[in-house]
Amino acid sequence: MSIPENDTASYNYADFRMWVNDSTDTLRGIYWFMHPNNGDSRNIVTDSTYQALVSEQDFALMGAHIFNMHMNTGIGDAVIAAMDSFAVLFRHDELEFIPFFVNGYSWGGQFGYHFTKWIPERVVGFITQKGGYHDTTDAGDAIEVPGLMFIGENDLPYRIENLTGIFLEHRPLGAKWILAMEQGTGHTQVTDYSFLNSFFNTITNLRLPDSVDVFQPIQLNTLPDTLGWVGDQNSWIIGSFDCYDGLIDSSSWFPSKNVGERWQYFVSEGEVNDTSECDGSVGIDIRIHVPTDFLLYHPYPNPFNPSTTLRFNIPSNTTKPVLINIYDIAGSVVKTVINERIESGYHEIQWNLTASSSGVYFVELRIGEKRLVQKLLFLK
Repeated sequence: MSIPENDTASYNYADFRMWVNDSTDTLRGIYWFMHPNNGDSRNIVTDSTYQALVSEQDFALMGAHIFNMHMNTGIGDAVIAAMDSFAVLFRHDELEFIPFFVNGYSWGGQFGYHFTKWIPERVVGFITQKGGYHDTTDAGDAIEVPGLMFIGENDLPYRIENLTGIFLEHRPLGAKWILAMEQGTGHTQVTDYSFLNSFFNTITNLRLPDSVDVFQPIQLNTLPDTLGWVGDQNSWIIGSFDCYDGLIDSSSWFPSKNVGERWQYFVSEGEVNDTSECDGSVGIDIRIHVPTDFLLYHPYPNPFNPSTTLRFNIPSNTTKPVLINIYDIAGSVVKTVINERIESGYHEIQWNLTASSSGVYFVELRIGEKRLVQKLLFLK
């Protein structure tokens, strides 16, 4: 798909390619990967890994070959025009209105950031990897668009300073952004796909409303500061927003603990350390020594609506019944999921909640006198 210049444009060329899973009835968004300078990301649409990722979220997959990264050239309008054409081509009218998630490397990351500043209401989230010429002017409403910003420890100083400066200028204004320095690397593309994909999936689940009319402009959810976790850029310690004792204005903001832990693992090359989750403020005591013979993993997705997957591992020497309870914030049992002997090994159970309002819940895994607890956040 090529969008030629008109009388007011000055971008030279704007070429796009899109993939849509044939089994997707209604698309919810567009995952857009952008190339480095003088590159062409259109072949991304043939990548089976990306296809699987976007299909799970009912997203289309798009790449592009674009001449200019500045919206005053008309390149942003060319993108919107391309979506109108793709809507006809794929017979998916919703492509005219559904939002973008932009992941760009180097020049492509700069483009994604500039595009987000230009039309923040149409962007679910963005990733920018190690560019050095991001627009340093006020980001405006783009501070409400969750962003993941990468710099390389051994990259050229101007690249590090450009993105770090933008991050530090806007975090005091409440920008929902993460700054992640990759240790021992220069100007290379990030390959920690568990981190990248966790950010995409979490942001998509949080920002897209549960019920939308995809055939008209979509009002994306704005995420409250208190929803997230926060991480110190120097110590790499993370903590829940309410309990974090570092300087929030210069710390990264994460949409979930899971994303925060993946950030911490990435920037520290394997270290994991977090602060309290305000343990004393709820009806169930979660300050319990972790046993070594069974595991309760972080539920996923979390935050969730209306379902999440409970994941746990039972040791082979267990002879006692396994009990899994769901508690509300007051400590009352909402649901007993399991109360029986089960086979050893790894298990996954989906739990669904119907509630009238958002709230905090806890899942407890108990075997005999030992137990583990994980926190859940239900967002209506």
